[in-house]
Amino acid sequence: MKNLSSILLGLKSLSISVIFLMIAFSQTSAETILLKNGEKTYGTVIDQSTDTVTILKETKRQTLAKSQILKIIFKDIKDEAELAKLFDAEKKKLNKDGKKPEKEEQLDTILLEQMIKENSYKAVQKRLALIEKYIDEQDSSWEEYISANRNPWEPVWKSAILPGWGLSTMKHENYARAYQIAIGLSLIVAIGGSQAATEQHNKAENRLSKILFEDPVTYAQIQGSGITGASLVVTKLQSDSISEYNSFKSKENQYDTYSRTGLYFGVGLYLIQLAQSYFLGQKWATHNIIQTPSGEAVKEGFNFKSNYMPIAAGGASNLWEYRTDLRYVSTF
Repeated sequence: MKNLSSILLGLKSLSISVIFLMIAFSQTSAETILLKNGEKTYGTVIDQSTDTVTILKETKRQTLAKSQILKIIFKDIKDEAELAKLFDAEKKKLNKDGKKPEKEEQLDTILLEQMIKENSYKAVQKRLALIEKYIDEQDSSWEEYISANRNPWEPVWKSAILPGWGLSTMKHENYARAYQIAIGLSLIVAIGGSQAATEQHNKAENRLSKILFEDPVTYAQIQGSGITGASLVVTKLQSDSISEYNSFKSKENQYDTYSRTGLYFGVGLYLIQLAQSYFLGQKWATHNIIQTPSGEAVKEGFNFKSNYMPIAAGGASNLWEYRTDLRYVSTF
């Protein structure tokens, strides 16, 4: 995969060859177009056909008939005196039919074609520069990312250490963030639920201890006091104590369920993001695939290839063999 810098270098090489083919021209982007009716217009020539020329004028396309064009000058001329001289010089080249000599027409066509190529190059170069600037603003490490040699297991071990890290490495930021938030919330629920269940368990144990050891002494004192309705009071206190104990145990079970659910959900998400990192990593690592001149897909580094084939192809023998090739591939 080529990065934008290499593309720009390739375009610059193309530009050099174009420049050598052209007779002197200006580096400005606008051309001066003289018309046979004495008028003039300005624009960037972007295309031509047998009978027409297409220019870009104030971001709008305009088509001019070649029969109406006296001369296209590849620079922006505003001096009226200079324009008048050019009009006179070019009109003198016209014959009775209002046409230039054939050689002059051919030269104009060649120069026009070269200018179109040059303008196309400038447009592409400008667009690539804008794209590169935009990508740099979004992620300054993009060039290193697209040129680095990729190991399909890298996203997996990174995701095993820190959930979402491997997905983030492959630029799947949304997946990475979603897994990190979901697993984080699951851990919070698991830990919080466990702590709450432990707290309710301790309360239930304390309540049970009072029921077994402290409350009987209190009940005996109440019944021995001779108060009217003492038995009813003791029964009510016993019922309240048991209800309180059962409430603590119920909450303990509830919080324990929350904790286990959060833990199982978090572990499940952890395993899912590992699996996704593996499958996406296999596709991500195809960046390393290189095609040989014969069209065979190989990777940079050592390549093993095994084939099971007959020893004598087309012969009467039924003997087969495994043939293994070892090759080292480099991209420089």
